[in-house]
Amino acid sequence: MARGHQDEIDEELDELDHNLKRLRVEYDQYFLGILKRPPEVLQGRVLKVIIKYANAKLRKTHHKFRFNQLNSKFQIYRQQWGRTMRQIEQGTYKGHLFRARLHERERGISDETPRPGSLKAAPEPTARPGAIDKLFDALVAARKRAGDSGPAPDRAKLSEIVKKQTAALKEKHPGAKVKFRVSIEGNKAKLVASVVKS
Repeated sequence: MARGHQDEIDEELDELDHNLKRLRVEYDQYFLGILKRPPEVLQGRVLKVIIKYANAKLRKTHHKFRFNQLNSKFQIYRQQWGRTMRQIEQGTYKGHLFRARLHERERGISDETPRPGSLKAAPEPTARPGAIDKLFDALVAARKRAGDSGPAPDRAKLSEIVKKQTAALKEKHPGAKVKFRVSIEGNKAKLVASVVKS
C-alpha cells in the first residue's frame, strides 16, 4: 500500500478524533439548552467515516487500534445520547447525570474534559463565549454592584444549577426555550430562569 494512502488514513483518523470531541461538546451544549438543535450534521459526518473504516481492511496495526478506539468511544457516546434524548422526550431527563457519566468515562482522555468533583471545572473551551461564561461574568459583576459578601460563585456549581433548572423547566414546558438572567434583590445577586414559548 502506498505511503500516501497511509498518510491519508492517519489524517482521516485525526479528523475523526477531532470531530468526535467536537460532537461530544455540541451534544453537551444541546442538553444544556445552549444549542437549539442536536448536532445531527456533524454526527452524520462522523458516522460516514466510522462506516467507511468499519468496512475497510486496515493493514497497519496502529490504524486498526486507533480506529477501534474511536469507534468504541463513538458507540458509547451514541448510546448515552440516545438514552438522554429518549428521557427528554419522556420528560424523565435528569440533566446532571448525563455529564457526570460522560466525564467519568472520559476522565484523563481529553484535556478539554472537566474532572468530576474538581472545583475549577468549567464548560468546554469551545463554548466560548458560551452562555455559562456570560452568566458567570454577569453574576460576578452583579455581586460587586450589590455588595454581596457571600461565598464567591463557582463555575461548576453555576453550570450544574443551569442544567438542573433547564431540565426541570423543559419537563414542565416541552418545546419551550429557557433563558437565564442575573437580578439583584437587596444585597444579593440571583440567577433567574424564565421560559420563552417558541
